[in-house]
Amino acid sequence: MTPEARLAALGLTLPEPPRPHGDYQPVTVHGGIALVSGQLSREGDGVVRGPVGPATAPETLARAGRACTLRALSALRHELGGLHAVERVLHLRGFVNAEPAFEEHSRVLDTVSRLLHDVFGERGRHARTAVGVSSLPSRGLLEIELTLAVARRKARPACAGD
Repeated sequence: MTPEARLAALGLTLPEPPRPHGDYQPVTVHGGIALVSGQLSREGDGVVRGPVGPATAPETLARAGRACTLRALSALRHELGGLHAVERVLHLRGFVNAEPAFEEHSRVLDTVSRLLHDVFGERGRHARTAVGVSSLPSRGLLEIELTLAVARRKARPACAGD
């Protein structure tokens, strides 16, 4: 089953690819490695907001994780032409907008890790880092970055002036 088919089986659809709000690329691919720029917990027109604290509902954490993951996968699909090119998810880094008393940063990333495994199977297993921060853009609850091994693309001929 393809990653896109697995997403559909889960009842999930990818949003439009995120557009950068600055001078950077949403995804950079080099030498069989893809780096997905930080994706904030945006869903629809809104942001799942932080900070997270001990009383934050588990569903709020899950919504934030799903939103980040779907945005990251959308950016990746747009860059690669499909998720079939992903050979392995290598690393997930998450930044959690958390109150000082919050100590379960890894729990916030559990939805992301499960979803990556659900979409890519064993190729979705990865190393992970969870970091607590005092703020994120738009007061988002979570921002994630992904590092993935991808099928190498044929090099394009150099253009004049390159």
